[in-house]
Amino acid sequence: MSHDPMYTEGGIAAFRCFRPDPTKDGYLESLVRSSYWWKPGPQEADAIPEHENHSGFWGFKTLPEAIYQEGRTDDLVFALTEHWGKLVEHETGLRSQYAEIMAFIEPVRPAQLAVFPQEALARNYPDVPVIHQRDIAAKIAELGMVTLPKSAPSPLMQWLGPDGELVWAHETIGPSGGHEEYEMLPAASYPGETHPADQRLRKARFEDAAGDRYVFWELLGSGKDFHQASALVRPAAESLYRHRVSGPVDAEE
Repeated sequence: MSHDPMYTEGGIAAFRCFRPDPTKDGYLESLVRSSYWWKPGPQEADAIPEHENHSGFWGFKTLPEAIYQEGRTDDLVFALTEHWGKLVEHETGLRSQYAEIMAFIEPVRPAQLAVFPQEALARNYPDVPVIHQRDIAAKIAELGMVTLPKSAPSPLMQWLGPDGELVWAHETIGPSGGHEEYEMLPAASYPGETHPADQRLRKARFEDAAGDRYVFWELLGSGKDFHQASALVRPAAESLYRHRVSGPVDAEE
């Protein structure tokens, strides 16, 4: 359980990276989900994006961030995209319920220009222009979109509910369905193995594939709270910094 994602009627500008797929007549393929090809017009995600899942269309907040994260080969195509519907914001990007390609961005390096699929893009996406990087701000203004600044997200915290359940929600918003009914718990890096006010709450530790270590609260004997917490690390790691620890995972105090 978490609070509802932010909602917008449209107009959030972001940047995506694609790879042309010759087996699909040059349509653009998602880098992360290789079985998804973007067609002209609005796209709808398979599920509402939430902090606990990976759903939604990803977009980077700036083109330099998109290039830094994805731009390692010359055959990639970068685009300005519009995002709307239910949104989950991350530090460098966002995930949205709906998205659409609004403009392709002309590459500047000769090696990229040599393989840029201009004809295929014009054929498959006839209403999407190719623009120079210097024209991005003007295109965003022309389309009435807005950008989101890179910012540290509000931390995700664990909250103890009236029936003894543990839920996750942002520190500044709290769980949906009644903020006042829940108690926000201190980060589990608090000294001691049990919560001083509730001995049912014990520490559970998790280390991800990158070696980052996290400590959460778990209700004694439940087992499910640790799995729920560890599942959050991949889609929302930047929001879990209050629970990240340094040094050996069994000696964080």
